[in-house]
Amino acid sequence: MDTAEFKKIVDEIVISNGLSKRRSCYYLEGNEIIIILGLQKSSYTSSYYFNLGYIIKDLNDKQYHNYTDGNVRLRFDFELNGKNTDLIDIKEMLIDQLANELGRNITMFVTPITNIVALKNLIKKRPILLFQTTLITKQYLQIE
Repeated sequence: MDTAEFKKIVDEIVISNGLSKRRSCYYLEGNEIIIILGLQKSSYTSSYYFNLGYIIKDLNDKQYHNYTDGNVRLRFDFELNGKNTDLIDIKEMLIDQLANELGRNITMFVTPITNIVALKNLIKKRPILLFQTTLITKQYLQIE
């Protein structure tokens, strides 16, 4: 698929899962947190990363956020041909694969994370996320 088709498919899947698009990122805003999903193009190939940032409102006073501002950050991983990767080549990926894997990631990392407690539980369930969690966030969540 080409870049335009890829971005159109991503738009359809992400927006149909409750996120809204502003500029080049997708947002889901709750009472306590904002979830931001952004695409990052590889500098070397026709590949993309899906970066996610969880913004805790109590810890951030910026008016406009990007996923790089996330108190907790992660990259979606995709299972392709029996292997896990966080970098997807749009020229090699099938549309059905993209839809299924993107949907799976949204179901795991976006839809259920509706508040601080859910975010804290995600970190407990996936301690690897502690490496992408700021110190002030760890203190705020009283973890580690």
